[in-house]
Amino acid sequence: MNKFNLSVLMCTYNSEKYISETIESILNQTFGEFEFIIVDDGSTDDTEKIIKRFKDARIKYYKLEKNVGIGKASNYGLMKTSSKYIARVDSDDIYDITRFQKQKNFLDKNNDFCIVGSLIDYFCENSNNERYMYCKNYIEKQTNSVLTQEDMHEKLYWYCCLVNSSIMGRSEVIKKYGYGDFRIGEDYKLFYELNKSGHKIINFNEILCRIRISDKSICAASDLEVYKILYEIKKEEIKNLFELDNRKVYIWGAGGLGKSLCQVFKDNGFQIDGFVDGMKEKWNTVICDKVVKSPYEIINEYKKVKVVVASEPGRFAITDYLKSKGYDNLIDYIVF
Repeated sequence: MNKFNLSVLMCTYNSEKYISETIESILNQTFGEFEFIIVDDGSTDDTEKIIKRFKDARIKYYKLEKNVGIGKASNYGLMKTSSKYIARVDSDDIYDITRFQKQKNFLDKNNDFCIVGSLIDYFCENSNNERYMYCKNYIEKQTNSVLTQEDMHEKLYWYCCLVNSSIMGRSEVIKKYGYGDFRIGEDYKLFYELNKSGHKIINFNEILCRIRISDKSICAASDLEVYKILYEIKKEEIKNLFELDNRKVYIWGAGGLGKSLCQVFKDNGFQIDGFVDGMKEKWNTVICDKVVKSPYEIINEYKKVKVVVASEPGRFAITDYLKSKGYDNLIDYIVF
């Protein structure tokens, strides 16, 4: 029988450069009564050697024979946990030493919540790293603005506004749903399904996780690959948007993301009627054989068209504009 009521789960792959610092931030938590499950997803560097230098009875190390991807590795790790709560950690991030104590206290006192995350702070050794600057200026600000359960419920339908390596949740619920068997987006599938099923999720209103941006952090997947996975996660809502009434459907965002999303829709039998974009120079141009329109031309209080928002930096401003015209989430628009 497990003497702990917290399992800490880390999946790692070729993380020799930073994993030692991360493990130290975990083992030094003010709440230390946990088992620490580390799943090595077939590393070929010195990751295993570094992990085994830590002589701590809480660590349980499992190495997979080959690299299977974060989704499958996470589900394997879930099977090895045996506690009431599960805390996810990443192998290159740094955690406030009070994180586990604060999140556990929250779950102990709030039985109606299944997951609590935290606010985040992106950091990078190279402050000129383009991915870092993008995450710092857009993703961090957007994610850290989601502070209530109601806001989390709405925005999890939009994007993954919950950082997997920041969460602590109830094992029974997380194991019931499991992670997607994807190499990217595996966490969003879990959170999306939990949210859609009515489970309550929230962020603890403190920065408890510092998320490292490094060369490895840059996702190798193309926009098209990402949107294929997002389509699988959101396909019921997409089908409803296209089929529940006869209104035309426009993609708001005439850049690379919009083009990729148009292709994914086409591959799955859905045709959009055009693009919308806030940049005047794009108006009346043709993309993917569709005309780009001004939002002021076709978005109005009569709601004669439906909208798919395909702009990461602009999604908050775009949805604010749609709401000002009386548009309702999942009925008149969906967000990617």
